[in-house]
Amino acid sequence: MTTSSPKEIAQEAVHITFSILLNCCVRELGNSSFYEGVPKYDPVLKSYMSKYDHKLHLKLDFPVDNVEVYAPVRYRSETFRHLYDFPVMERDLSTETIKEIDADRLLELITTHIRQQYPLADSKNVKKRMQLSTEKIAQFLEHFKTSGQDFNKAEMTFIEAEQLFPAGHLLHPLTKGREGFTEAEVLKYAPETGGYFKLHYFLVHPDLVTEKSVDDVLPSDFAKATVLEAGKEDKNLHDLLEKYPQWKILPVHPWEASHFKNQVVFDTLVKENLLIDLGVFGKEFTATSSVRTVYNNESDYMYKFSLHVKITGAERINHYHELYRGYDVSRLMQTAWGDNVRKTYPDIELICDPGFISVSYNGNVLDSFSTSVRYNPFKSTGTEKENNVSLLASLCQDSILGDPSRMKNIIQKASEQTGLSIEKTSELWFKKYIEIILNSVVKMFNEQGMVCEWHQQNTLVQLNGAFMPEKLFFRDNQSFLFRKSFEEQLNAIVPGFSENGKMFIPDDRLFNLLLHYFWVGNILAVVNTFGANGLADEKNLLNILYDALEVLQKEDESGLVTFILESRYWKVKGNLLTALNDIDCGGNPAGVTRINFPNVLHKRFFSEQLINPKGKELVYNRYFPKEDVTISLRPLDIDNDLEMLHEWFHRDHAKAAWKMDWPLRELETYYRILLPGDGLYSYIGMANGEPTFNIEVYWPTRDVLGDYYDVLPTDYGTHQFIAPTDPKLKFVSPATQCMIDYVFAQPEVGKMVGEGAVDSRASMMNKAFHGFKIEKVIEMPHKTSNLNFCYREWYWAKFPQNQDIVINAEAEPNLINQ
Repeated sequence: MTTSSPKEIAQEAVHITFSILLNCCVRELGNSSFYEGVPKYDPVLKSYMSKYDHKLHLKLDFPVDNVEVYAPVRYRSETFRHLYDFPVMERDLSTETIKEIDADRLLELITTHIRQQYPLADSKNVKKRMQLSTEKIAQFLEHFKTSGQDFNKAEMTFIEAEQLFPAGHLLHPLTKGREGFTEAEVLKYAPETGGYFKLHYFLVHPDLVTEKSVDDVLPSDFAKATVLEAGKEDKNLHDLLEKYPQWKILPVHPWEASHFKNQVVFDTLVKENLLIDLGVFGKEFTATSSVRTVYNNESDYMYKFSLHVKITGAERINHYHELYRGYDVSRLMQTAWGDNVRKTYPDIELICDPGFISVSYNGNVLDSFSTSVRYNPFKSTGTEKENNVSLLASLCQDSILGDPSRMKNIIQKASEQTGLSIEKTSELWFKKYIEIILNSVVKMFNEQGMVCEWHQQNTLVQLNGAFMPEKLFFRDNQSFLFRKSFEEQLNAIVPGFSENGKMFIPDDRLFNLLLHYFWVGNILAVVNTFGANGLADEKNLLNILYDALEVLQKEDESGLVTFILESRYWKVKGNLLTALNDIDCGGNPAGVTRINFPNVLHKRFFSEQLINPKGKELVYNRYFPKEDVTISLRPLDIDNDLEMLHEWFHRDHAKAAWKMDWPLRELETYYRILLPGDGLYSYIGMANGEPTFNIEVYWPTRDVLGDYYDVLPTDYGTHQFIAPTDPKLKFVSPATQCMIDYVFAQPEVGKMVGEGAVDSRASMMNKAFHGFKIEKVIEMPHKTSNLNFCYREWYWAKFPQNQDIVINAEAEPNLINQ
């Protein structure tokens, strides 16, 4: 770890939180765009941006406050988790003043913005918890620095990876929230500080206790053996247990024990002689990354306790159905069904929770005692299991304080073993990872009807000696779910399997759960990790994913793979909106705010040539003998074309149809947002070298038009504006043919679409002349439109000679019979 001052560490913590908040805006608010370059006609923005060398900014619009925010983009991701430089600035549009802002101010703007849709949204508590989270990140970074621990080393034991984890959830604004712990308690109980502590035990009347175990020993018996071993010299303890031989000894997290003892019900139970406080005993445990799940390297079990501490977005309470869920899955795994799972998926180990404890009084569950007992496959045995097993979140951690990320160090080691380049090694690592997880998830869904919520902290990756993935572990009792259609079958295997765990879910809901936890939270996070660290191109990894899914689709009878491939949007959890709406995602999972996440796999059909052309040179040049005109196309050059476009759009015939007769500053903003986007690009068309028309090529799946029909990712649309009014200078058909030639020449394009206004008869007649057909009339926010389509065959039927067109920057002089 590099040497860093306390001030640098504090600043790093602030930047981590601020980056998360910015990315939450990108994913959840729908008010973001990219802004390219330094403006010419916006003096205030020009003056500010000229001080820095940032070529790209994230622009956030907050119209209610009449404010816009600009954040310098250091790395732009296909998965919508970008990296930023600082400072971030706010421009007040009413006063034309610019100032630097912090995360708290951004949170205020966000809250005002979303109240238009969520009137009860409140930032007060979120701001407090966000500040606490930032302080904890700084505290943990300082702790690692002073203790000399490296949180990015390539090799780690299970517990090291759980605890050397400074930044936490990279898409949750309360990533290191520990609301409820004091400073001293953080040092003692947080995983990042590596504190060890003994468990607290209570003696409880058996009539209050419900406990289950698939093992020969009940959790209370195991706890009793622990207490007796630790207190073998304690006569009072032995006398007490002899007096109450049927009572149950139950472990509780020591923080939770203190919390419980401050409740009225504790005093009531003691007075009624239903509970006795035994105190702390036995071996010391330490927290895993979940905080409430504790580990001892000599114990057969880990405990997942209830903890009335707000960790990220929720108080971490074990609900009764979740306890039963873990137990029932353990029952299932002890049958031939479980044997078949282990045989079918040898590279995956499901870490089960074989037992649980619950205590009720007067019909009310006492949450403090609700405990799930989990197997500990990472008990010290001298085997390789101890080594290099890491939660996925640890592998996805960013570079911090100037040190390379852990994944970067792992790939460097792996590259030395493979003898391949960093990029090729990264792609190989990724292929091995998805070969294990993707095949298993899809097959398990089809054949066992089982779903695991494979998010980053539930997924453990074991690396082999060559630093490649060789095995995955899944943990979390509450995250085992099943398809509703398998309920009868599984109840026949384990009678009563569906009675208590609430784990049978309709397929459509399971699809979205898988998309959130497994696809966006796991697979795409790995894609982002390789991209953000400069190890591999995200687009290449997405293509690898697409290829793998296409293979799996052939055998997938459930529709899951088709749903992943073909959905325009995936429904995922909005962490920021959920927090601002004060929804406890643990206690109220149905109330979680869901958002539309664009299907990034559709980038497979994204035409870089159409929407992101390189350079400013001609992309197409064609001679039309009949009209004796050469039509050329080139990408927009904003520095040289802006004034010309401004004049064009102020012509009378442009005002009514295009409605872009804006001031130069507004038009410049439009193009500085358009050019770096992935939805639309602008070209200048020329007749005999003279600019005469403008076309925009757009990708409907990322455009509002996609809301009005069953859009495909292979659909591409165009807008066309011809500037001259003199018929001799318009060259309408040659210009239109060049536009269509250019679009259809790209292999990604399936069909062309259009949405011309119904009152623009000339435009539609021109389209029809070139092969377009009206599909239907649609009511868009700004106009009533003719939705129209064109396939290559329709166009070539009208212009058969164009089928052999070669798209290049050289004119085609030999085409005849036009």
